[in-house]
Order: sequence, then structure tokens, then C-alpha cells
Amino acid sequence: MTDNDDRMTRFEQRLDALGGDVRVLKDDVGVLKGDVHRLRVLYEQHDTKIRTIAEVQAHHGRQLEEHGTLLREIKQELAPLGDIRDFVHRIADEHERRLSALEKHTGIQ
Repeated sequence: MTDNDDRMTRFEQRLDALGGDVRVLKDDVGVLKGDVHRLRVLYEQHDTKIRTIAEVQAHHGRQLEEHGTLLREIKQELAPLGDIRDFVHRIADEHERRLSALEKHTGIQ
């Protein structure tokens, strides 16, 4: 019977060791579950921020396109003023000469 007793004792020791290993594994799994949960929360927070940033950038892109379009329209609308400036410059010179001639002719100075 001692042979059976020895085997039973060794079996119980192995069983106790396995029980300890299982407890360690359960603890490790619990820690991993907590880590995974924290990572999920962190991901959700960053995902929301990233989506918000992308939406803001898209909005700013649309605004820049609209402003570019408006600036091109303004530039086209102002283009005739370049011609007017040249016209006024030529007329003003001629007008000054006419006034000077009129003043000389009438004696007004």
C-alpha cells in the first residue's frame, strides 16, 4: 500500500500545483481583460477625436475651395478697373492741359 500511497501523494501534489497554476492563469486572464477594456475605451476616445478632426479638416477644405472661387470671381469683376485706371490717367492728363489752356486764354489763374 505504500506504493499506492506514494502515487496518491504525488498525484495530490501535482493536482495542488495545477490548481495554483490555474489560479495564476485566472489572475493573468483577469488582468488581460482589464487591459483590453482600457484599450477599447482609449480607442473609442481617440476614434471620436480622429473623426472630429477629419470632419473639421473636410469643412475647412470646403471653406477654402469656396473662398478660392469667390476670390477668382472678385478678380474677374475687378479686371475692368485696370482699364478704367489707364483711361482716367490719360483723360486726367488731357483735362489738366485743357484747364491750363483755358486759364491762359481767359486770364484766370
